[in-house]
Parts: sequence; C-alpha cells; structure tokens
Amino acid sequence: MRVMAKYTPLAVLLLCAWSTAHASDKIPIAAVPSRVRAAVQYCAPGAQLIEAKLSEDRLYRKVYSCTYFRNVHLGYIKLSDRGQLLDIDESLVIEDVPPAVQKTIHRETKQGLIKRIKLDALYGHEVYRVRSYYGNSTKIEISLTITRSGRIVDRKVTQGLLIF
Repeated sequence: MRVMAKYTPLAVLLLCAWSTAHASDKIPIAAVPSRVRAAVQYCAPGAQLIEAKLSEDRLYRKVYSCTYFRNVHLGYIKLSDRGQLLDIDESLVIEDVPPAVQKTIHRETKQGLIKRIKLDALYGHEVYRVRSYYGNSTKIEISLTITRSGRIVDRKVTQGLLIF
C-alpha cells in the first residue's frame, strides 16, 4: 500500500501533463481570429464552426484546422492566421454548389449521372472536383475541376470497360 501511495502523485502529475499537451492545440470558437472566420464563410458560405485547432508551421507560422457543419455536410478546412486557404475537404451534392458551377456541370456532363462532387483546394483557391457519367452512357466517365466562377481548370474523359 505504501508503494501505491508513493507513486500516486507522480501518476496524477503525468496524467495532467499528458492531457494538457493534447488539449492545448484545441481552442474555443470565440478565439478564432476574424480573418479566419471570414475566410471560412467565404469558402463555405453558411458554415458553422464546430471545432478549431491551432498548430505551428514553419512556413505559415500559425495554422488553424477547423471542422465545420454546412447543410447536412461535415467539412474540414485548414487556413493560415491571415485567412489564406491551405486545404479544404467537403463532399457536396449538386444543390449545394454555386449556380455557375451547376450550369457548367450540367453543360459538360450532358445531364449525366453525377457520382461525386468534392470541394477541394488547388493553389490556394477552392475548386469543385466532379466525377460523372457523360450523358446517358455509363461507359464514358468525365472528371472535371471547376472554379467557383464556373471556369473549367481540368477535364478528363475515360472510357469504361466494354463487356462483350
């Protein structure tokens, strides 16, 4: 019993130090700078911040990694302390993208079945990555990278396997 009593304060101290080290990167939502909050609203309009973590980076100094909730989608965004977009990840449906992007998707896919729409970052700007079937065919698949304004950055068309 004396051995347990001897090491109990040390165990409590180690537990407190461990929990402090792992909890120090999480910050309250109210402590997120206004530039970062504005950048989140610009990249993901209508988003509510759920969690924010602060980490140090050699290039950008302070980096905010935020989890947000928009409509029924959970998203992740990584921003510098000045609000520069470093990374963003969110899966979307066609109704959630801007009208210019919707128009481009419908025009380029010829009203084909949409497999996936993902919000992503490319060179510090948000882009929409779309995978869809072309027209009524399930043999031809088209992959698009579209900017917020509806401009196509990348287009790839692949032929599916032809089964005889």
